[in-house]
Amino acid sequence: MLWRPRLTEALDAGVRRPVTVICAGPGWGKTALAASWANTRSISGPVAWLTLESRHNEPSAFWSDLVLALATAGASGLPEAGPLAGDDPGYPNRLLAGLAGLPAVTVLILDGLHEVTDPRVLNGLAGMLQRLPERLRIVLLSRTEPGVPLHRLRASGDLTEIGAEALAFRVAEAEQLMALRGRRPSPAEAADRVRHAEGWGAGLALGLEDPAGSSGAAIEDYLVREVLAAQPPQFREFLLRTSVPDRICGELAEALTGQRYGHRTLERLAQANLFVERIGMGRWFRYHRMFRSALRHQLATVEPERVHELHLLAAQWHAATGNGLTAINHAAAGGDWAFVARLVVDRGLQLYASADREEFLAVLGRIPVQRLVESAELVFCAALRAFAEGDVAAVPQRIARARMLLAGRGARCRAVIDLALIVLESGVVTRRQGDMPRLVAVSAQALDDLTALRWDEVPARLQYRAMMLGHKGAGLLWTGRLDHAERFLWAAASAARAAGSPLVEIDALAHLSLLVHLQGALNTADEHATAAIDLARRIDARNRPAVALAHLTRALIEADRGRETAAEESLRRGLHAVGDSPEAASAVMIAVVRARLLLDRREPLPACAVLHRARVDAGPHFDAPLLDRLLALSESDADLALGRPAEVITRYAHRPPVPALLPAEQVCLARAHHDVGDEAAAEPLLSRVRAGSDRVAAVSAWILTALAADAQGHGGRAGEALSRALADAEPELLRQPFRRLGSPRMLVLAERQQWLSEARGSTRDSVLGEITGELPVTGATPAAGPLSERELEVLQYLPTVLTAGEIAENLGISVNTVKAHMRAIYRKLGAGRRREAVVLARQSGLL
Repeated sequence: MLWRPRLTEALDAGVRRPVTVICAGPGWGKTALAASWANTRSISGPVAWLTLESRHNEPSAFWSDLVLALATAGASGLPEAGPLAGDDPGYPNRLLAGLAGLPAVTVLILDGLHEVTDPRVLNGLAGMLQRLPERLRIVLLSRTEPGVPLHRLRASGDLTEIGAEALAFRVAEAEQLMALRGRRPSPAEAADRVRHAEGWGAGLALGLEDPAGSSGAAIEDYLVREVLAAQPPQFREFLLRTSVPDRICGELAEALTGQRYGHRTLERLAQANLFVERIGMGRWFRYHRMFRSALRHQLATVEPERVHELHLLAAQWHAATGNGLTAINHAAAGGDWAFVARLVVDRGLQLYASADREEFLAVLGRIPVQRLVESAELVFCAALRAFAEGDVAAVPQRIARARMLLAGRGARCRAVIDLALIVLESGVVTRRQGDMPRLVAVSAQALDDLTALRWDEVPARLQYRAMMLGHKGAGLLWTGRLDHAERFLWAAASAARAAGSPLVEIDALAHLSLLVHLQGALNTADEHATAAIDLARRIDARNRPAVALAHLTRALIEADRGRETAAEESLRRGLHAVGDSPEAASAVMIAVVRARLLLDRREPLPACAVLHRARVDAGPHFDAPLLDRLLALSESDADLALGRPAEVITRYAHRPPVPALLPAEQVCLARAHHDVGDEAAAEPLLSRVRAGSDRVAAVSAWILTALAADAQGHGGRAGEALSRALADAEPELLRQPFRRLGSPRMLVLAERQQWLSEARGSTRDSVLGEITGELPVTGATPAAGPLSERELEVLQYLPTVLTAGEIAENLGISVNTVKAHMRAIYRKLGAGRRREAVVLARQSGLL
């Protein structure tokens, strides 16, 4: 006997009320709980115990034994009970009258109430429960819901109920139980056994006879004898046939048994505590894991030929109701590989692009290799399996063979399978190779083909539509048709959400984030990237290729905002998500992001090497005009950093006309003209960008305009242009354009603008303060005196990208205090600005 204090305390509190019910199936420890409580109870009065049997369906036997139990326990004031006293309808009233004078609280435990079904006994007991004497408490132990009405007691608060959930063993209790058997389990082993037994006490105890703790012979024998054998024949047949699936509903039960009223039967079984429970508030039920295992073993022993038949019936039902993965699992368990292949054609691509991918691939891997050449459907399975295993080169060959095997099929049948092959080919071959014009054309054709097929012919119609909208949107993006791409990507995200295809939605949102970033709206791009990353986190797809582009876009956003560490982290996450064999477009985009971060660190030569490698590795089928332009833009930025503006001008002389260039390309070309002194060629480009909607490019354009005006001696226009740059930069938190285009003249302009802002009482100084605090100047004279302890703490943050406000938040002090410490640090180190202070601190060994 295992002492479980939490349960005895619960029963101790329960008997302070008139009635307590302990209701659970066999082996949950109902009797053990009542017995252990009776031996250690806190009440001082007598405890009477009556174990009920089938003979107690006779009123005389029931009432006679009840009075005998009370008398044996020492209860006084009882009426005399002859052999037939219980047959008297008035006897319960006389018994209650006699018990009204009990000198002390008396507890009557009726164990096994489920054995009593006779209405005469139950009605008498029900009447007794409604008029219990003040000092009488009754505890009812039953495997099923007691056959007496309890609703009034529940409503009045006079009822305590202890069920299987409370009786279930906790891990610590399982450890104690195992210790009583001479075992010293680790917490992990005890937790595993509790999980396997689902807290069922008898299952834990019997499982100790089996070293593996699984449903061994002892557990199965107990369940078959105590539970299954006690049921009527029709219930036994129902339980055996419906044990094949992991969960069951009324309609599926009817399909498996051929009987009616499946839902009602499941409800009755659940109410009877026969190891059947409802899942949530819906129509689905599940069997206790050990009970289901025992039923399956019994079915395989008694009717082995039925097992495959039942699996195929379950597969057909699930396929008809749209649960593709469960249908495929059952079809595989039934050994019908042709049926499995048909289901994979119908649902496989949807499952591959879902959170259930790993489970689906596990089933796909069970198809015997020799069967994978027998039909177009099975070859389709082989193609999908090859792709999942990383053998991308084998996919086109298998797709071609599947199309050969379609010869002689009817037109409608061919159309359905060919559509699945097109969807597979577009995502696995065309998109991975980076042939974006072909991807657009194939996706458009597939969308047209979908409209010609009936819903019942293409079960994955909604998922296919979402996939092809996403492929077309991505293809339009990489071919440079941004407006059209945006429409299709939004449509793909909406269609994927409606179709329950989260990976397709993540992919669409990730492409949208990059598209919006290319349009210069950083905040909106960040929102889309965040939505994609959050959705991936919710479905545990943080390392799937679909989310990689969202991380890469966020790296660009962080770079634009001057947060180098955050940008590097986003790039790292993108690399992790994209995997070892990325799509061609993703591989090129990674190179673009790497080059961008290298350029921001003033390392143009390594950036050039990265870009050159990307072009070489792109492959012969790569055709993505927008990515080609992004590579060229990065190469041009590197040329400008290396002092080669003429090469930029030459490169863009062979590019599309200026109106077709991206705003960032126009700024780059304007910088080249500016560097060679051709302001007449630079100004029209800058004017066009300043008037556009791309805020990132506009900030750079205004900075270049300010520098040009300052060089020409137009101080007022230079200040106005810098003010416009600051106004555009602040909402998007832009920092990097000021650093990239920084120069001694920029510092002069920025300091002048800061002085004007302070003179006007302006409070908008975050961008301006960082410019004047980070661009280096020379000529400051070091002051004597070491740095204080707090100044040394602030100094550690200066090499980071944190603002003064963010440093203050980390240190738990005010932003004004941080700024005062920064000024003191500059003065003591002899630095004019933040970056110079960092350099001098490193030279002095302070960093």
